Amino acid sequence: MLDILNWGPVGRWLQAGGARSVPLWRTVLLGRCRGPEACRAALGEAGVHLSADADTLLGRPEFRWSDRKRVVDLATVTPAELGLTRGARWADIRAAAKTLRLGLAPAETGPALRLLYADQPFGERVVLAMQPVGDPETEPLAFALDRDDDGLWLDVTDGHPDVFWGAEDRFAFVRRPARWGF
Repeated sequence: MLDILNWGPVGRWLQAGGARSVPLWRTVLLGRCRGPEACRAALGEAGVHLSADADTLLGRPEFRWSDRKRVVDLATVTPAELGLTRGARWADIRAAAKTLRLGLAPAETGPALRLLYADQPFGERVVLAMQPVGDPETEPLAFALDRDDDGLWLDVTDGHPDVFWGAEDRFAFVRRPARWGF
């Protein structure tokens, strides 16, 4: 039997039968960085470490940058909070999140969130729920935000659909308002 008293706020909210939208975690402004060089400069000025793979991902031709500023609301959930208490593959996590009106974030949300989330707790890793960038057969990648002894990192994680995620892995999804018809 699960001890829901030790679940995070989203898990407690889900068990309490909350409304149709998951609580807001962060609001991120997209469109401030209009390309990889501007993004790298902003991350560098903020003292954020950029892994080699994340740096490569920023410059990939299929990486889309917003041409206008817009805001996205994010929520974080774990597979356990979605009812997947033994962990799950990405398709199952995505399907469970979709029932709560959670969607995929644009790739540029990763660096924008990294710039915003300066108070990340030590040892925490947040995976951005996004459409992976890169060759889907050999190296699909998604952004991950970490904090370790060296400080704040923008990193990547394996975006293959067959990857099995643990029950406590944390994902940042876009909250979709009801008017989106999701």
